[in-house]
Amino acid sequence: MYPYGARPALLLITCVMLLCTPTFAKDAGAGLTLRGAIDPRIQHGIDLIYQLRFAEADEYFDAIIETAPDNPTGHFFLAMVGWWRVLIDLDDRTHDEDLYTLLDRCIAVCDRRLDDDPDDFDAILFKGGAVGFRGRLRGDRHEFMRAARDGLRSLPLLEKSRQLEPTNKDILFGQGIYNYFAEVIPQKHPVVRPVMLFLDGGDRELGLQQLEQVGREGRYARTEALYFLAQIYRVFEDDNQRALPYLVELHEMYPTNALFHRYRARTLVALGRWIEGVAHYEEVARRSRSRQAGYHDRGHMEALYHIGKNAFRQRRLETAVRSFVAADSLGGLLSGGPGEATNGYASLVLLYLGMTYDELGEHDEAVRCFDRVLELPPEGTSHELARRYRAEPFTRPPAAVPGS
Repeated sequence: MYPYGARPALLLITCVMLLCTPTFAKDAGAGLTLRGAIDPRIQHGIDLIYQLRFAEADEYFDAIIETAPDNPTGHFFLAMVGWWRVLIDLDDRTHDEDLYTLLDRCIAVCDRRLDDDPDDFDAILFKGGAVGFRGRLRGDRHEFMRAARDGLRSLPLLEKSRQLEPTNKDILFGQGIYNYFAEVIPQKHPVVRPVMLFLDGGDRELGLQQLEQVGREGRYARTEALYFLAQIYRVFEDDNQRALPYLVELHEMYPTNALFHRYRARTLVALGRWIEGVAHYEEVARRSRSRQAGYHDRGHMEALYHIGKNAFRQRRLETAVRSFVAADSLGGLLSGGPGEATNGYASLVLLYLGMTYDELGEHDEAVRCFDRVLELPPEGTSHELARRYRAEPFTRPPAAVPGS
């Protein structure tokens, strides 16, 4: 965040940037559309979002809205600034209501345009996108029925926009997401199946192909398509090998994006590429300590956990203790109250800290850690292992470490 006194200077810098950008004249939002060739005004704002320069992005799209309040472009991308404020730390729900407000405002602007012209391409596309992102957040918050209903509302808009602009690759982004998740989500969350009866059946393979095409040929949705592909392969396909190239590309495109950075490190470690992964996590920890944008305490805890686990694997026990204790100290800053986990890493940090103390012959300290694990929500087999090692000190088999 920028201090209040810095905002006028930031606004001046932003205005200079707008004037220096090709086709940016007095009316910053004049003629903005997703039809036709790529517009550098839109792309510059999108780059600010992925660079996590949120204050600048807010100013940028606010300027567009001020000069073109009836154009949905500025409203939609201002909502995308809000989306990335949420996405950078999904455990933090303090930005949810602001995002819902921004999305609803975009939808209202689109509805007014559609009242005048039911075939208004930008209004159709941006309304479909806003409804889709609203459903995406509702899905992240486990409101699966409401998320599915948003899918029901967005699908006809996606189809209509495709009819109006059949060669626009960005439209495939929404269709690809729908086709993939319409097949996959009902399998994982049967509660949404009744809603899906009102929708066309999904097609997992087609959805992946469409997202791949947007990742290669998209204009404004290319980065988001790459991110979705990475997450789909990581979370839903359980294929970290396929996910990694997308994360490498994203991180190299936007090296200051903390989310791309953490997921690259996490995926490398999941693949057993500890040297590369820990090197990235050490940089995540350094940036977190210096409070760089997007590098927060939850991400810092994750980095310290993996750094400590790597030291534990290598039997550098004192180093492991230091990392785990540092990670545990962050938990107190993050906890919502006594007995609440900040995230899954809180439990794992304590489990491994207890195992490390056992290897150092300090079973009383280990028991205190295992007791605290049992006060937190279980993460995998954390409770089972904590009870086992509480009763009988952890000893490491010659060539195996639990959870490695």
